[in-house]
Amino acid sequence: MKKIFFFFSILMLSAALSHAQVTVQLPRISADVIIGSRPPNPNEARAMKAEEAKHPNLAQAMYNIQTSLQALHDAPDDFGGHKAKAEADLRQSWISLRKALYFRLYKD
Repeated sequence: MKKIFFFFSILMLSAALSHAQVTVQLPRISADVIIGSRPPNPNEARAMKAEEAKHPNLAQAMYNIQTSLQALHDAPDDFGGHKAKAEADLRQSWISLRKALYFRLYKD
């Protein structure tokens, strides 16, 4: 009888452990950090750096957009109004890339 109880206990324990879910709580960042309206706090910055290290191509694309924005802003002419439209489009692309990169960290 003890052997049956012991066997049943081991069976139940192994079943419970096999169905247990391990959840990893990722730090959350808010939308105002993603769109760049406020700087991240130290915890948010640490989480963001970790995501950037995991996805260097997206991080490089964001850097390239920032460089392009600066070059466009420094251009001497308004190019018939197209400069402002291009700056707005680049800014929206930068935000979209940040949303893609940090989607696992985003908090509504």
